[in-house]
Parts: sequence; structure tokens; C-alpha cells
Amino acid sequence: MSSSESDPAPSEPRSIATWVRDDEGARRFCTRPWRQATVLSDGTAVCACIDAEKTNPLGDLTTRSFDEVWNGPEYVRLRRAIARNIDAIPICRGCPHRVAGPAPPEGYVDDVAKPRALYIESHIGCNLACPGCNRDGMIESRASQTLDLDTYKRVIDSLSPELRYMEFHVGGENYMHRQAHEMVRYCREKNPRCVILSSTNGHFFHTEDRQRGLLESGIDCVVFSVDGATQESYEKYRVNGRLDRVLDGMRAVAALRKELGQDGPLLVWRYILFKWNDSDEEMALARKLAAEVGVDHLTWHLNAVPDMVPMQSERFYVGSPRLPEIEHELWDTLPARLGVGIDVDWSTYR
Repeated sequence: MSSSESDPAPSEPRSIATWVRDDEGARRFCTRPWRQATVLSDGTAVCACIDAEKTNPLGDLTTRSFDEVWNGPEYVRLRRAIARNIDAIPICRGCPHRVAGPAPPEGYVDDVAKPRALYIESHIGCNLACPGCNRDGMIESRASQTLDLDTYKRVIDSLSPELRYMEFHVGGENYMHRQAHEMVRYCREKNPRCVILSSTNGHFFHTEDRQRGLLESGIDCVVFSVDGATQESYEKYRVNGRLDRVLDGMRAVAALRKELGQDGPLLVWRYILFKWNDSDEEMALARKLAAEVGVDHLTWHLNAVPDMVPMQSERFYVGSPRLPEIEHELWDTLPARLGVGIDVDWSTYR
């Protein structure tokens, strides 16, 4: 990365990292219960992925319509509480999704326009056992591990054709759902202008049918979570994972995409930096492997989960003075690469 006179000195920390919380006092608001819907595998709506353990359910979409839930009593109570004092809400304390402003309009808690962003979980189960994931707690909180296709379609129908962003992932491995590709394709058909993204551990693209299903589903971006360039370091976090299988799947998807003459989907390798996988040598190996398998971007993700601080990289962390060295490769740059963003102009939501 080239430097300029305006660049800070290398020893100065820069706010270029995911979940930077040094301005927490200024983050007095949250727009998500007004701007996006998050749906879990049992059809329960929650405020965002921060509530993956369903501590504050906002309505059951298997028994109620989307409109009934979106402006139902649970959502209204949450919006009113956020507007009154966000710090009084347990799930909101320390949440990375809080923003500095603008504040929601006074009294704008019911009759809220439908959201144009959706986060949806098709399956809560996972084949891996990552130490930073409370898989048992999430599974125990769900009435069903797999989202019913009819419930999914009703949610999509309710938001179509104005849906602008869908993240096909919340707390589980969505591609364990047998109808995952059909789900994505249904959203694409109903919302041609929607940006659709998913995150996966990459173990379910080992056959050509699965690779073709992914490429023909209409998805815009697939993020492969692969935290290591050798099996030894990779499996320390992705417990039970097989790096060779994931790399082979990524390579095959990239090759088939080229064979089909497709420009998309964008293929992204996301690599969480820990103390055991952040050496110059291993990061260089990851860059080499990313080029070999044919992904479009390799991005470094900083560990920002409090319970995982003992595992975090000692070189690259939130606020590290070394972040400028990898600034152009940080996960934070992905939205700009995708060209996505949901505005916070409240006038557009009334």
C-alpha cells in the first residue's frame, strides 16, 4: 500500500477494522428493527444476527404473516425502547450494529414501511464445531432446525419486488438445507435487483451438481470462511473441517464459473486472523492459494468476539497500529467491492 503525507504514522491506530467500538458512547441508535428483517430456521423473527440465540423473539412467521409480525407488538415494543433508551435493552448493549445517527423519527414505531434488507437462516445445524460458536445454545433455542420452504416463500413474497439485499446466512450452515439453491433462485426471480450474498464453510460443493446449483441459483456473492492456509492451523478453529475439501470445492466452483462463461457470483475467501495463523509466511501462502483456486478476493477478518480475545492475533486486531499494512485486504472493504449499502435516510422508510 502506498503512503502519502496525509497517512498517519505507522504507530497510530486507525479505525479501519470491523467492530471498532472506541466510539461506543456516540453510537446511541440502531436502525435495524426499522430497516431489515432477520428470520431464523424455525421462522422466528429477531432484531439481527446479534440475537442468533433467540433471546428476544419478535414473532413467529410460521403462524403469522410478515406484515403482522413486522408491525406487531414485539417489534413496536423494541423500536419504542430503542428510541427511549437503547442502553436499557440487554441485547443492545455493546452491539456492533449500533450507529451514531440519525435517530429514528419520534413516534415512528408502528406502521413502519417494509424493510428492503433480509437476513435469513435456512438451517441452524453445522458440520463443524468452531469454539467461537455456541452451536448447542442456538440449536436448543430453535423449534425447528430447518426452515420450511413455504414459510420462506411467504417471507420473500411479502418483501418482493422491493427487496434490495438478502444475506442467506445467520447462525448455521445454510447449504446443509437440501433446497438451499432453490431458495436463492426463488428470491432472485422475485427480486431481480436484489444483491444476494451467502457465507459458508465450503464443505458442500464437492460434486458438480452442487457446484452447478450454486452457480445457477442467481447468487451474487459467496463468502467461504477458511481460517488457515494449512490443515494444522485451519482445524484449530474450524474443528472437524477439511481444508483440502474446501479448497477443492472453491477451485471447482471457480473453474465451472469460467466454463459457463459467467461473471458471477463473486467468490470471496474470508480468513479470521488468530495468533496461530497470522504469520507472514502463512498469510503469504493463503494469498498464493487464493490465486491458485481462483477466488476473486481474499479478505482478513479481525476477531472481535469478547470470548475469543485469548485466541486473537497479536499482530492484527481491532485498533492495532499494524492494520495499515493489510488495510486494502480487510473484510471491511467488501461492501465497497460489492457496491452494496442500505441508506439511513429515514424519509425513504416512511
